[in-house]
Amino acid sequence: MLCKTLLVFPTSRAIRTHISKDDSNRLLESLLSIDEFFFKSITVANYSFIDEEHRFLLLKEATQIKNFSALGISNSFNDFIKQSEYLFRFFNEICAENIEFDSIKKADTYEFYEEHLCLLHTIYNNYCALLEKNKFIDKITLPKKYELNYDFLKQFEQITLFFEGYYTHFEFNLITKIASVIPLTLHLQTTPYNKKSYEKFIEYGFNLEENFSYELNISQKLILEKKPIKAFSQSIEIKAFSQSIHQVAYVQKAITKMIENNIKPEDIVLIVPDETFVQTLQLFDSNNYFNYAMGKEIKTSALYTNAYSLYQYLNEFEKKDIEYLSFLKQDIVYINETFKSHWGKPITKEIFTLTQNFLKKEELNKEILEKFEEECYKLENLVFNYKEPISFKEVYKFLLQRISTITTDDINSGVITVMGLLETRGLSFKGLIIVDFNEDIVPKRSIKDKFLSSSVKKHAKLPTRSDRENLQKYYYHQLCKNTSEIYISYIKNDTQSVSRFASELFNIPIDETLYDNAYKHILYASSSIKHFNEEIVLEIDLSQQEWSATSLKTYLQCKRKYYLHYIASIKEHHFSVKPQGFEIGTAIHSILEKFYSKYTYLEQSCPNTILNPYFNEYKEQNPFIFLDFEIWKRKLEQFIENEKQEFLTKEKKVYKTEMPFKFTYQDVTLKGIIDRIDKGKDFFEIIDYKTSNTLSVDTPKNYEKSVDFQLEFYFLAMKEYLEKNPFSTYSIKPYYYDLNKAILLEELLLDDKITMLKEILKSLKTTEVNFTKCEDLSVCNYCPYKVICNRE
Repeated sequence: MLCKTLLVFPTSRAIRTHISKDDSNRLLESLLSIDEFFFKSITVANYSFIDEEHRFLLLKEATQIKNFSALGISNSFNDFIKQSEYLFRFFNEICAENIEFDSIKKADTYEFYEEHLCLLHTIYNNYCALLEKNKFIDKITLPKKYELNYDFLKQFEQITLFFEGYYTHFEFNLITKIASVIPLTLHLQTTPYNKKSYEKFIEYGFNLEENFSYELNISQKLILEKKPIKAFSQSIEIKAFSQSIHQVAYVQKAITKMIENNIKPEDIVLIVPDETFVQTLQLFDSNNYFNYAMGKEIKTSALYTNAYSLYQYLNEFEKKDIEYLSFLKQDIVYINETFKSHWGKPITKEIFTLTQNFLKKEELNKEILEKFEEECYKLENLVFNYKEPISFKEVYKFLLQRISTITTDDINSGVITVMGLLETRGLSFKGLIIVDFNEDIVPKRSIKDKFLSSSVKKHAKLPTRSDRENLQKYYYHQLCKNTSEIYISYIKNDTQSVSRFASELFNIPIDETLYDNAYKHILYASSSIKHFNEEIVLEIDLSQQEWSATSLKTYLQCKRKYYLHYIASIKEHHFSVKPQGFEIGTAIHSILEKFYSKYTYLEQSCPNTILNPYFNEYKEQNPFIFLDFEIWKRKLEQFIENEKQEFLTKEKKVYKTEMPFKFTYQDVTLKGIIDRIDKGKDFFEIIDYKTSNTLSVDTPKNYEKSVDFQLEFYFLAMKEYLEKNPFSTYSIKPYYYDLNKAILLEELLLDDKITMLKEILKSLKTTEVNFTKCEDLSVCNYCPYKVICNRE
């Protein structure tokens, strides 16, 4: 025989909890959530429930009225699709509470909202007329159209509701109508915080007192049971932190304490009033201790990463965005040809399909793909049924917003539940943790109060902001009452403070001491950097390596750095909008190389600003380099002036730029690229550009400690080049060109340093090398490997 009792719970999770805790060996009752119960209990003949897309389109049509902008809502597609929620929430509320516009107008004694209310009333009438015309129904018109679904209700002999929260006028009337057909009992609790909720039962005929738990027979208007609600008697702790991330450490410590006090992990809940905290929590949940009731966000998925990177590139077109797409191995040529040219134009179905296929091509998670395709299906219906053309940019922006809200079900995770406040209705836990208990988050603000003040809403008998705040207090109160241990954290700084709810709900002093230092070690103990201090000894013949002047300098300064860079191939990573120092130098070298590839001689009439167009090419690629380039343009004006005199006085011309070389010297292969070579009647000048503002050349007093042999490399390479060409009688002079000061600095100790270089190259014929760390700690100041070596 089928069970004839129906139990109705506030949420689906409350149902699952009821099932898990019911260990009796009997036939289980029928179970529904309150939303499912209401949906199944009514029927509307000859009407279809409107879907989200048509709902938006009809509202958009309903708002084609004069002075619509006075409501502060934009008519653009992207803005309206977000701000339309204000209208729907307002209309839903007044219809659910059975409030007429005339009643609101009467409550607006001083006519502050007269224009707004007239506009809203017109839009409401237009929208309802469009619903009727298309035989649609939604929450706004449902209260006036529904009938009881007797076929469903008469399956049951008894219905029991577990009341949590607030029933609107429509929902309460529906319950009383059902109670007239089927015996219906209801469990509720009366507290100082939910008076607005239980007043309806008092008006219905029940004599209810505050701070009691009741079982009511709605059908017969009888109180079946009345029990006093016990006051809080649990352990409560409230701590402040200056940084949100340190709350994660507090959460971990609180869980440890509760488990030590014999509270099972499955009886512990973590409440996140602001669900963005979950992103931080997940970073430290490597052992999957938590299960997330709200699901897991997909911002680390291939689909979202592709979607976000494409939007940034198409919208900003900055160097960092191009680099990011390259890092993701995306085809930038395809992106430019397919998407970039359509960015500001009306979207077509072809572009919409190509975009959808591009975004999902690397995603492997089937659940993400299914939810993404569902969003695309809804958006496609919306966009291509819209009466006005919508740009690809607007559609893509909205699609990205929708993608960012996709979550995946959190299955096979930990036993400690993480949830938002509303999901706790009808649940109880032995251990409770609440984070972000701040005034700007708790209470959560409602968007239902956009059009009317609380005073007008109160007089019109609509729920006010105070009513909603009290309802939130009630949820927190219910959550805390059966809990044995409570741990609460909040952020305290110049702009954030603890919620006023704390002093109202918890009868303890609020501790405003900052506890970051007492807890943050918990996070970083397991994630601290492990420095590498062991010796690195290799059997290696360094003379078999190919050496540049830079790699040799690195080896002479620090053998460990040489190993990490040239043998272990651990590359320095730069990913910044702001230009690095070496990037400026590279850009200047490239500009001069391009310039002297075109100009081999500078006439006296040549303007000193001749380099400016070459700078402008780089500025278009990276606008953040603008200031640096403006400074360098001024510096190089003097450089051009000096160059004109050099060309005239020495009667020389530019012979080669960026000349690569590789040759064997002392049985060691040397390689590099010479920045520039000038040729005169019987001489060559080798020039190495330097942008450093600390450039100096070696002197007889310090050259023996030198580790820089760049000009010696260039000289030897040029000497070999001349011997193989008809220039053997030409002399060679190597120079550094100090571009900061616009002067040439000659290498005066060339012969002495070449003698030194020979000895150094001989020492590279090794069989075993210990790649030790350098002793001169000043070398470590700008070294990319100083963290590894613990030289910070």
